[in-house]
Amino acid sequence: MSTDPRYLRGEYLKRHTEALIKDIGYAKACEVSGKSKATLGRYASSMDENSDRFIPVNVLVELEREASMPFVTKALAEMQNLKVE
Repeated sequence: MSTDPRYLRGEYLKRHTEALIKDIGYAKACEVSGKSKATLGRYASSMDENSDRFIPVNVLVELEREASMPFVTKALAEMQNLKVE
């Protein structure tokens, strides 16, 4: 495991992306986003081959509209010492 701050921030975002997808379920996430389960899985995957693949903002917006909370948006705010109400 790397201690590089960029790597750690990426891991943090991927964990929140995974939580977002699981919150609404993969089937619903695929329907809402128009992306396949495999593609959504890559956005949340911390495996080396997916380390530079992050959820596009337009997909994020659509998924967070369906979720119980804005998982990734809150994570982004926290990373910048901001607070989302």
